Amino acid sequence: MNPSEIEDILKEGIKSCANEYGWANLAELGTFLRQKGLRYGKLSRFILDYQHIVETRIDDSITPPAVYARLRK
Repeated sequence: MNPSEIEDILKEGIKSCANEYGWANLAELGTFLRQKGLRYGKLSRFILDYQHIVETRIDDSITPPAVYARLRK
C-alpha cells in the first residue's frame, strides 16, 4: 500500500469513528484500519508518522486512559 492510500484509509477511519467533536477513539480506529487491511505495529506509534494530518490527545480522567485522534484543521 502506498503512503497516499494509507492516508486516505486513515482519514476515512477517523471520520467513520469520530464522535460529535471529531475525536476518534484509537481502539475503534484500530479495528476499522485492520478491517481495511492496514497493518501496523502499535497504533499510537503508527499515528506519529501522520502528525501532519492527525492530532492526538489522551483522556486520563478515566482508567485506563483512552487515546483519541482527529484530523487536523
